[in-house]
Amino acid sequence: MKNNFSKYQGLGNDFIIFDSRGNNLDDIFSENKDNFIENLCNRNFGIGADGIILILKSNNKSFVRMKIFNSDGSEPEMCGNGIRCLIAFLNDNNEIKGLSEVPIETKAGLIITSIDDNQNIKVNMGDPILSPEEIPTKLLMNNLSVPNGTITINDQNLNIYAASMGNPHMIVFVEKIENIPFEEWGKCLEKHNTFPNDTNVHFVELIDKSNIKVKVWERGCGPTLACGTGACACLVVTSKLGKTLNKANIYLPGGKLEIEWPNQTGPVLMQGPALKVFSGEIDI
Repeated sequence: MKNNFSKYQGLGNDFIIFDSRGNNLDDIFSENKDNFIENLCNRNFGIGADGIILILKSNNKSFVRMKIFNSDGSEPEMCGNGIRCLIAFLNDNNEIKGLSEVPIETKAGLIITSIDDNQNIKVNMGDPILSPEEIPTKLLMNNLSVPNGTITINDQNLNIYAASMGNPHMIVFVEKIENIPFEEWGKCLEKHNTFPNDTNVHFVELIDKSNIKVKVWERGCGPTLACGTGACACLVVTSKLGKTLNKANIYLPGGKLEIEWPNQTGPVLMQGPALKVFSGEIDI
């Protein structure tokens, strides 16, 4: 069976998008027979991507429902770069012209998005979660109401923090991102038992109160060029700790996201680009 697909990227975080409204692609991808998802995402023998996005009919009168699979076949709750890619796809296909808001149903809940005439995509990412039980994490709250603790790797103590944007995130502050053993720490921290459901890992280098650098190790993917929910989690933690203002530029390997958490209450707001790479047809 031949199916059309489109590949989109948000700051280099790339996704294969299939429109699964009115067909059985959801069943095929959910079964993932013979590592089907892993093979599609393989950059040498497949299309190549960090993940796959299925567009489905909504169950709650949202515009559409978004379902995401990581490149290892696992299903995350949400993806900030992925939802921007979805909006760019819908916009390119003239489905959301003239709409001031586009509600998207996700596994993490309802997400409100918008796109302006300059193709700037804004996403209301919802309220952050700092309760250890809800993230979930075994870390305990510190006196600034942020889950915090220490993990030791090869006799080196890492001071870590946690937050959730519908999916779990670990934040580790470092002096120079380029000088850390990124692969070693990323693999170890993703699966650390402090996070029962595993976690995305973000290494943060502070530039000033309005700018930070972040390097990403994504749960179920490994190194990626950007993580939208992770950028939001980083801003939540840095602003709570007084290391940044409530609005900051997050510089990721793939580019910049603008993140704002007004007054440290309510939803986190994300703005950034998403662009089409190519489209094609594949036998499924």
